[in-house]
Amino acid sequence: MTIKKSRLALVCASLISLMLLSQPWPASSSTAPLQPGLPVRSAQEISVQWKKLMNPSADYANPYLTSPSVGKTYSPGSLQPGYIRDGVNAVNFYRFASGLPYDLSAAANLNVQAQHGAVLLAAEDDFSHEPSKPVNMPQAFYKKGLEAASSSNLYAYYGYEDHILALSVDAYMEDSDTSNLAEVGHRRWILNPPLKRIGFGQASSEEGWIYSVMQVFDESRTKVADFNYVAYPAHGAFPLEVFGPDYAWSVSLNEEKFRTPEAKKITVTLVRLGDRKTWKLDSKHGKVAEKGNYFNVDTNGYGSGAAIIFRPGGIAKYEEGDRYQVTIRGLVSKSGTSRTLSYTVDFVRAVK
Repeated sequence: MTIKKSRLALVCASLISLMLLSQPWPASSSTAPLQPGLPVRSAQEISVQWKKLMNPSADYANPYLTSPSVGKTYSPGSLQPGYIRDGVNAVNFYRFASGLPYDLSAAANLNVQAQHGAVLLAAEDDFSHEPSKPVNMPQAFYKKGLEAASSSNLYAYYGYEDHILALSVDAYMEDSDTSNLAEVGHRRWILNPPLKRIGFGQASSEEGWIYSVMQVFDESRTKVADFNYVAYPAHGAFPLEVFGPDYAWSVSLNEEKFRTPEAKKITVTLVRLGDRKTWKLDSKHGKVAEKGNYFNVDTNGYGSGAAIIFRPGGIAKYEEGDRYQVTIRGLVSKSGTSRTLSYTVDFVRAVK
């Protein structure tokens, strides 16, 4: 993918409120540390899947099979199948790298709904999960567009031509700007274990903004793996190409196995094993900033449930061969047992 000299992009994630209630009884003594409970990828597997899934080939300068209409008249239009496939492939790569099933597909009805949402956003450059109704937009069109906008990851781009769907997926997974750092909600929707069917839409406004909509509120997977948590970056080999020094780390808990975590009781210890450099992060590091140490526990309804979000400060870049040991203490299982999580991330290069 060509790197452009300048561009402006915005991302926005939808929220579903979940009631995650703590139990009143005290926790019992802790047991052995828990690993994620998901497949661990090797460096070779990462490289193979990168070649298969992270090389978008569609003509991004001509993304539409039928161009959408934004203005006095409205029509959703449709995207080229190959262009959609590139977006789906990127999503599947990130799920693969995280140890999750990577067999997602785009559903035709969700693509249509996403197109309505993209046109609605582009109509008046209203980048929101609840955009207002344009005066001349038919109510039925608005209703469908609003349903899409309120149940999707949203991305807005202004600048040079590029593969917007591929860029949008990368942005959703980064999710570490000051507006999204505290929740990393886009990432959590993409890494939601039950997710199976997605949809993509795209439309341009008269002012030159391009809006992409990714439908992610799906839990149609009939068999979900028995996991403890989803870590990002993941346990085992993880590609340097998709993780920068200012990106947030996140651990999404299986809500069926853990009580709602209390931020003041959670601590994260991160050790770079090569030189034993250690970061200890907790609720005292809750100030949102572009860089530096950060910690939060988010219990809102993004994806599978609560998440522990943290970022070590002072890292110029992650290097090939770096190994980081993550230990999280202070969690309590559904049965009332204190639990410690522990896993190791091995940074590798996907492109040899």
